[in-house]
Amino acid sequence: MKKNVLLVEDDPALRMVMREVLKDEFDVDEADNGDDGIHKGISESNDLIILDYHLPKKDGLQVIEAVKAAHPNVPVIVLTGFLNPDSEAQFNQLGANKIFPKPFNYRALLEVVRNLTLSQGIAAEKPATAPETEAPKPLANKAQLAPTEAELFADSLATVAALAEKLEFLQSVTEKYWIEPSDISTIRESARCMEGEIQKFYGKVNNTLFDAGGFTSPLLTQSKKPNLSGNN
Repeated sequence: MKKNVLLVEDDPALRMVMREVLKDEFDVDEADNGDDGIHKGISESNDLIILDYHLPKKDGLQVIEAVKAAHPNVPVIVLTGFLNPDSEAQFNQLGANKIFPKPFNYRALLEVVRNLTLSQGIAAEKPATAPETEAPKPLANKAQLAPTEAELFADSLATVAALAEKLEFLQSVTEKYWIEPSDISTIRESARCMEGEIQKFYGKVNNTLFDAGGFTSPLLTQSKKPNLSGNN
């Protein structure tokens, strides 16, 4: 019998992709806001909850607090694009089992879900782990916003890694003997996620690099934004 996973995430594209990743091994229920996440997390039988930090109506901290009060042994995985040290400490205190930074590796997420659902009693006592976070840099003047080449390179690698993960997922979908109607929507939404990640990266470059005027790498200043519809 498949175990039940509750996915609390307000991004419909990300929900769709994660549902496709998990559905072969788990029964997946969904909530797109904090209020519904609390209601389903408390009233329904869940073997594991995947929870976004930033949610409409109530945030991830409020959701995990309510769910853990009702079901302290249910493992909770937290997804977040940004987590400050105070929030990380709060999630740890409330009993989060794992924290995944966005973008994340879907295979790694699936492996953690497998492990936590197989050993809930042991895993639920483990403190959450999270990537090291840096304190926000002061915005004294616009020039301070310009990243170094190393920082820009690291951002580029993170973007490429996220895109490569989604391409691998799309390849697994398109290589099936029979493509179901739902697969078309999955492919479309995955492509939208990929475009969003590219736009986010270029937006960061535009806002913090070229506007600040403190970076003059000839390869980057002469580069053009890719056109996802072709004609590159």
